[in-house]
Amino acid sequence: MCPDATVVRRQIERILHGPLTAPSSAVAHGKIDRTDDGRFHLVLTVRTGDVADTRELDAANCTMLSEAFAVVVALAIDPTKGGSSIEEPAQPESPPPEPVQPSSSVAADIAPPKSAPRSPPTRPSEKAESSMAIELGVGGSVVWGTLPQASPGLVASAGIRIDRFRVGMLGTLAFGQRPRFDRTVGAAIDMIEGGAFAAYMVPIGIFALGPCGNIEATYVRVEGYGIREPRTSSALWATPVLGGRFEARASRWLGLFARADVLFPIDAPRLALGTRTETAVLHSPAPVSPRLTLGAEIILP
Repeated sequence: MCPDATVVRRQIERILHGPLTAPSSAVAHGKIDRTDDGRFHLVLTVRTGDVADTRELDAANCTMLSEAFAVVVALAIDPTKGGSSIEEPAQPESPPPEPVQPSSSVAADIAPPKSAPRSPPTRPSEKAESSMAIELGVGGSVVWGTLPQASPGLVASAGIRIDRFRVGMLGTLAFGQRPRFDRTVGAAIDMIEGGAFAAYMVPIGIFALGPCGNIEATYVRVEGYGIREPRTSSALWATPVLGGRFEARASRWLGLFARADVLFPIDAPRLALGTRTETAVLHSPAPVSPRLTLGAEIILP
């Protein structure tokens, strides 16, 4: 549980080396919430008369935020306590998270000691913290329109998460296709896709969703048989991708994701074979192709 108002009041009195008097126009209010990544977020407002000062702090546990609350309020009451007499708690590198309710608040009505001189509140330095993690993903996808038949494949990705942003690299190895065009003519077709991706996610509880985009290179290799000039040919073209991404956090280390994309191949060539009697067009890639992807990610904070 997070410390309550009584505990915070005692911390303020310890810093000021004296008890607080009855409530007056000076009021401090703090609200602590637990974020999706397990950390704690404090919104603190100190009001003196008609002047209100609001700031936000993040920490790994509630105790650290309550101590910071006490320090800020003590400084607002008596700025002379900003020297060596205030000992701020040392922050451990990896403190264990504390179990708390989804949100809790700490509030106290504060009046300065009778002997304390009144002066404008000072602003301690604040440093914004951002969360960053590495993600390694695997999954499966299927795309329609690029090859003669629907193309399922395996997907692998590696990237980083910076707050709501996702950036990284990905690659897809499509399963080979062996379409036949008559009893003696056919082709073996293989496809590989790779490139970079970016996304902006909006969290909704343990879920998140948002727009995403890729820039990919598509490589196709075609080997014909039953033709007058058997040979292997290949083609490479650029493919911009736009779509949407959905995420679900299964645990601290594991996440699930899904993507629905639209591919826009640029100057994708027709796939054709020269048979014994004529040139057979195997397939003309569609100008717009849909693709679905499902997978899982390991998240390393």
